[in-house]
Amino acid sequence: MKKMNALKQIIIGTILITAVFACKKSDKAHVEFTFITVADSTGNYTADTTINGFISISYYDAKCNNNEISIADSINKDFFAWLSISEDNEIVVTRDNLKDRVSAEINRFIKEINEDESLADCESCRNSEYTVEPQLQYQNNKIVSLVYTYYQYSGGAHGIDGLVAFNYDKKNGAVVNLDNLSSNIDELTAIAKKAFVEQNGKLDDFWFDDNGFYLPNTFYFDTDNIVFYYQRYDIASYAAGDFKIVLKNDEVKHLISYIE
Repeated sequence: MKKMNALKQIIIGTILITAVFACKKSDKAHVEFTFITVADSTGNYTADTTINGFISISYYDAKCNNNEISIADSINKDFFAWLSISEDNEIVVTRDNLKDRVSAEINRFIKEINEDESLADCESCRNSEYTVEPQLQYQNNKIVSLVYTYYQYSGGAHGIDGLVAFNYDKKNGAVVNLDNLSSNIDELTAIAKKAFVEQNGKLDDFWFDDNGFYLPNTFYFDTDNIVFYYQRYDIASYAAGDFKIVLKNDEVKHLISYIE
């Protein structure tokens, strides 16, 4: 059964500005975010093909002035780069070409459904859904942290959901990842390992390999914590779901300079 791997490009509709987070010109450590939604509900594209689809993409559009402009540019660029991931990695989605790219992907999907005889009796193949929702926007004087959840279904037993996080150093606009997160990653890992067992259960119940416990690449900051996130299938079955490690700021602020 074929899946529509380029479903991320099926995004068309009305752009709605629904919220604005204030950016004070006098506050050099603040980035302004506009909440934007691009949505489309589709169906009955042709007389002989019924396609049921729901697509909704919401994101934070970043703007600020002075020394924060590089961070804003990075935030916007990186989100669309993530959204552009496709089977052939040749489709690049930007704010300017979004509508055209969506139309092309819709037509390609319809063509695939109509021409592939193996899909003639596949009802689930005719249903598609893709959603992206902002879940968190946090910043202090040192870091900006953004979180999105997503869900994709393009036929089959179940969809795929997950979480993506973007973290930026306000001093230089650099992406913050595991390599530059902590002054002592080994100590941070040890603290996280203990917290994982307390919050999720013993390690033997999960798919950690012979190298043992590890921190996931996905993490984000909020007012009181740093949260590490394991995607579905990272350390357990799909049915088991996703898992988090929540570390209080006071526990690890001596290891992470971005915590104030």
